[in-house]
Amino acid sequence: MGHYELLNNLNEEIHPDKIYVIPTGHPYFKENVGKKVSSAQDRIEMTRAGLQGLDIPWEISTVETDKDTPSYSIETIRYFRENGLPKDADAGHLKIWFLCGSDLLFEIDKWFKYEEILSSVTLAVIPRGDDDMDEILSRKKVLEDEHNAKIYISGYRGRDISSTMIRENPEKYKELIPEGTYEYIRDHGLYESR
Repeated sequence: MGHYELLNNLNEEIHPDKIYVIPTGHPYFKENVGKKVSSAQDRIEMTRAGLQGLDIPWEISTVETDKDTPSYSIETIRYFRENGLPKDADAGHLKIWFLCGSDLLFEIDKWFKYEEILSSVTLAVIPRGDDDMDEILSRKKVLEDEHNAKIYISGYRGRDISSTMIRENPEKYKELIPEGTYEYIRDHGLYESR
């Protein structure tokens, strides 16, 4: 429900032409530490089922799940930049918003080709729960000053929900899961649901 709500709120704040929801391909950061990951097809279908009631211009992209190799965000950004998204007439470049949690601001420099990410997109940052806004704004300024980053801080405060806790017990937290997604998890026996 946190993702559902933030998509709705960001749509109201920035009015994008289209929102691409991209299920993760090969989440190497999880696979490398031995975490069990649901299949790409299950992730796609859970996403589709959960977003059915969302009345905004969304579309699922399988750009990452179609790959046999690990997916890096910069490769996904390049894909969209090279495949004809609308141009921002004033800036003369593709205007791509990259939706992320505020924690990304503090770890972006560990991401593959992070400088290109910062120069290619506008980060639409969602603060969570009790995040320290002074710290977020300070980090935003550093990234803007040092990397000429474009960063937008949303007025929406994301729910403090952990996807890990939901996967560990979807029945207990079913009110935090969109109905269609919960039904898919239950019907397909994912995450040891009951």
